[in-house]
Amino acid sequence: MPGFEKDAFWAKILSMYDEAKENHYLLKLDEEQVRELKALYIDLYIPMEKLGHYDDEKIMKKMMTTIVSIYKIDKDAMGNSGEVVQLVNTVKYDGRNMYLQFARISPVKMRRFQLGKSRQQIAEKMGYSVSAVKNCEEAFCDLSRQPENLVRKLAKALECDPETLMQ
Repeated sequence: MPGFEKDAFWAKILSMYDEAKENHYLLKLDEEQVRELKALYIDLYIPMEKLGHYDDEKIMKKMMTTIVSIYKIDKDAMGNSGEVVQLVNTVKYDGRNMYLQFARISPVKMRRFQLGKSRQQIAEKMGYSVSAVKNCEEAFCDLSRQPENLVRKLAKALECDPETLMQ
């Protein structure tokens, strides 16, 4: 058993974000996708010796609860406890399909999460402060109004094109 490690499950859900974003942050998983997600959930969260204690409905309920309860504490170097970032707001299952309603997260923050980097690491690559990166991640930040040099360095640190960050 691989253990109770949320990172693989977080990564799987995180990998679905871009597709959900294209559909107003709602993603419909078909039966095959649900089976794959359920298999990963069982591998990570249910010890084999206890698997017989769970029927399919109980596993689905536990998995759905896990999906909405997975969060990331986004700590920075400023000594605070960090911001809690929840990726999925709601999960519904109709017996065949699963519907995930994702949270709206700024493109800058999402790209940083996808790379698995901290604000400090991005700030160091840019030659800017952590607070500059944090400001660029805010929902109200309009990168088109930021200095071109900052946006260019931010995109380079995040290994993407500036246009990707302005969506």
